[in-house]
Amino acid sequence: MKRKNRKVLLVFHTAYTYQIIKDLGLEIFVTARNSAEVFDLAITVNPLADLQTYKGHKIPRKSPGKYLLDDKNIIIEGYSGRFSALERLPRLNFLIAQLSLIAYLIKRGYLRDVKLVRGEDPRFNGVYAFIFSRILRVPLIIGLWGNPGRLRKLNNRPVMPRLFKSMSHEENFEKYVLNHANLVLAQNSENISYAQEAGVPIEKTAITPLGIGIDACHFAPPDQRPDFSAELHKLDLSNEMLFVCISRLESIKMVDHAIRASALVSKSETNFKLIIVGEGRDRELLENLAIELGLGGHVIFVGNKSQVWISALMPHVYLNIAPLCGRSLLEASLSGCPAVAYDVDWHGDIVLDGFTGYLSENLDYQLLAKNILKLMRDLDLRQLFGENMRKLALSVSDPEILVKSQEKIYKSLL
Repeated sequence: MKRKNRKVLLVFHTAYTYQIIKDLGLEIFVTARNSAEVFDLAITVNPLADLQTYKGHKIPRKSPGKYLLDDKNIIIEGYSGRFSALERLPRLNFLIAQLSLIAYLIKRGYLRDVKLVRGEDPRFNGVYAFIFSRILRVPLIIGLWGNPGRLRKLNNRPVMPRLFKSMSHEENFEKYVLNHANLVLAQNSENISYAQEAGVPIEKTAITPLGIGIDACHFAPPDQRPDFSAELHKLDLSNEMLFVCISRLESIKMVDHAIRASALVSKSETNFKLIIVGEGRDRELLENLAIELGLGGHVIFVGNKSQVWISALMPHVYLNIAPLCGRSLLEASLSGCPAVAYDVDWHGDIVLDGFTGYLSENLDYQLLAKNILKLMRDLDLRQLFGENMRKLALSVSDPEILVKSQEKIYKSLL
């Protein structure tokens, strides 16, 4: 193919570093954006790679770098600071780092042949995507993978407090970016409603379900997944009823509610273990909370794990506790594991109350605990919920259908 006919997709996201993507088997998270093969190359830029690290893994500040994920996907990482000598001048260091990233993109020719720009949120990534879409004069897609208005109300602070001084400032900025996008993508109607309330016409919105970014290992039948007995032995798990909470360990995800609900469940003198999968800034706080509530022997923090590890674990899990989950809820559901979740965000699309699990009023961890006990006391009902959950999860996440939907979206803009 001649270079002049090449189509390049430029994406800005700050969710995972290249190393985390490789360690956890999250390649599909990046490659799914180009799964329809509309583009010859997708360039994913993470401007703040040093801020998405996990415990025990630190990225030194340095010049931007390139990583080849496969022949159709490149990841480029920038950093929040450029020089260690400027650590006492963080704003200047930040500005130099971002200018270095922009210069890197230009000098290396990565902006050539770009036909579409995506920003995976309407804040920091949205800034970059908006600017480059205007400079390159190409269509702009903004991803709205959550409802920032609800998150601000819940936490009483900006979603990105480092970047925005007030909630109103952040909200006005989001509205500006959303209203200058050619298309706003979201994972469900609840999130789309935020864009519409911000003034985005309904014809400039589209829903892209989470299933398009799910690793193939989660689609395997539970009885055909890798043997997990050695890991169960290593974790000293034998006859306990297993619960799981898969999440980033950040306050916004309310993992502490899963722990508090489990503490109430423990008063019934039932034999269970809660496995918490994930990493984040709140890990130490959550570990201390578990000890404070007398759950030292009931809660196991395993840190970040690969997709294959999680998919092998799930057939052994009795129920999934989901205070606020995105893709991980669908991954767990594909194993046939019923969920006890808050009635928030997209949860109601997959956790059908009394059919695939139980929904609890948001923030009511006492009700969350009561619903956990309901499923613990009825093994037959749990079995039925699990079967219903797998069928529903498969029906809403057919990769072939979702890829065709994404292809249609891209082609409509090109």
